[in-house]
Amino acid sequence: MAIVIAVAAVIVILFNRFRQPLILGYLVAGMVVGPFVIGAEFTAGTDASGDPIIVSAEPIIQMLARLGIVLLTFSIGLEFSFKQLRKIGITIIAAASVEIILMIGIGYQLGLALGWGVLESGLLGAMLSISSTMIIVRSLKESGGLDNEKARLVVGLLVVEDFAAVMILAMVSGFVTEGAITTSQITELLIKMGLFLAASIVVGLAVVPRLVDYVGRQRSTELLVLTVIGLCFSMAVFARWIGISEAIGAFVMGVIVSESKFLGDVVRRVEPIRDLFGAIFFITVGMLVELSLFFEPKFLIGALIITAVFVLSKMFSCTLSTFMFGFGARSSLGAGLSMVSIGEFSLMIAAVAIGSNAIDPSLSMYETIVLVTTLSALIVPYSVKYSDRLTRAVETRTPRSFVIMASYLNLLVRNVRSRSKTSRRLSNEMRDSITRLFIYIIVMATTLIVAANAAPMLPDLAESMNINEDLLLFALVTGALVVVAATMYGVWSRSIRLIEISTSEAMLSTKSAENIGYHDTAKALKWVFLAIYTVIGFIIVSPMVQSIIQQGIVFALLAITAVAVAGVAMWRSVKTIDKKLEETFKRRAFASMDTSSDLAEIEEIIAALERGSR
Repeated sequence: MAIVIAVAAVIVILFNRFRQPLILGYLVAGMVVGPFVIGAEFTAGTDASGDPIIVSAEPIIQMLARLGIVLLTFSIGLEFSFKQLRKIGITIIAAASVEIILMIGIGYQLGLALGWGVLESGLLGAMLSISSTMIIVRSLKESGGLDNEKARLVVGLLVVEDFAAVMILAMVSGFVTEGAITTSQITELLIKMGLFLAASIVVGLAVVPRLVDYVGRQRSTELLVLTVIGLCFSMAVFARWIGISEAIGAFVMGVIVSESKFLGDVVRRVEPIRDLFGAIFFITVGMLVELSLFFEPKFLIGALIITAVFVLSKMFSCTLSTFMFGFGARSSLGAGLSMVSIGEFSLMIAAVAIGSNAIDPSLSMYETIVLVTTLSALIVPYSVKYSDRLTRAVETRTPRSFVIMASYLNLLVRNVRSRSKTSRRLSNEMRDSITRLFIYIIVMATTLIVAANAAPMLPDLAESMNINEDLLLFALVTGALVVVAATMYGVWSRSIRLIEISTSEAMLSTKSAENIGYHDTAKALKWVFLAIYTVIGFIIVSPMVQSIIQQGIVFALLAITAVAVAGVAMWRSVKTIDKKLEETFKRRAFASMDTSSDLAEIEEIIAALERGSR
């Protein structure tokens, strides 16, 4: 172990000297010492009879790596306080959620296109959805600091992604270990996690912050560190005991401890311990890499394809999600360019997944993610440094009509956000619509889970009722498709209603409406939201397509019919909202607290476009 740490220290010093991410230094150090450590044995004294005690190094290193995961997730919890969550705001949370969903869907489809299995493709989507906080924040600090709109937006997205990463890591740890995933396992795990989170936070907030405050007032560094680390590992062990990941237990304890008045002292004392065990984890990741794969053309081509798709998709999804929630075009594109690096949590997910027998070893997923992490980490310092220049280049080369239309749409969203704080009608409508959307999603998820759990029971049920099994299966699939189609239409109609009421509230005078081009903006709203729902629907439906086709032509035709009916209904609502929006835009215009500055921003963009076209 001493040799491993010494080699890592030398390599990390070199990486720091050339201003490269430290994570890459740890990975390279692991690759260097891995062939000498993995499988090595050493003598740890003698037993009672005088025979030497042979100990393998690998289990010890893996145990230390698991401790690193626990401490890393605990530290994330310390930073993810409820105050921080309120400070981030619902808008960034919503934008990050959309971006994560898009990336999971893109990664899943990419895995299938590369010939990976369903499980491996899902894990690929999960790993590509999470950016590296450590690498990106350092790059932001080196390129101009964190005190600007783009940096604050990026940090907010990273905080939400870290929370999502802990949830994904907990789920992967929970259901990948058995080598197979069933819907009942997922349902049981989600129920356990929900109950654990609710009970731990409610009980923990009543006791733990007071305990930490009491210990902090004793002015004893050792006592504070022992108390906090003891709480962290106690919750991790308890989580493991009830059947969920120790990572979620450590994270929850971090969130609870973050409510203490001595949070600053806790963070300062825990950081060195976290950094040490975190380094051991990343070194272990490097040790497990099979270096011979890096010389195989097929492996390299696959890793390069995944890296290219990740970088482009991450830029697109981050830019789109932040822009559609009202952030400026330049800040949104700058955020997209800054988020193009996967890192610590993706490596954790890969490490947990590869330790199970559920992953096809011939795919070399582990080595692929390590190489993608390395390549993306090398890209992000330059994408952050030159993001402003790249943003201006994109602005000048984008069609003028598209930029103006997109700017009007962005202005509308910002005005809706502003009006939602002062308009009781709009805030009530938004609250009601969001509640209904949540109910629709719960109904859809429950239907799919119930149908998946009921399918294996059909043979016994058909035998006991003396009914044809295919008939029962047909009825089950039909019912599930009808409910899913109905709830998807419900989601669509409530969203359209929300758009209608919000645009009506955000407009004021005919004169301003004529100046901003209401026809273009109305069309933009229609097509943007249609595109969003098409993508989301594709992500939801695509995993079901293969299983439906396997059931035969009847089920395939039934699914096509259900989708067609839902599509016709949604298209009619598109035409209706298009007409209503045009009427609304003719009557009113944008009513913002700072409309003049918003319009000035659009005029500045137009002027830049005109200068670029000369």
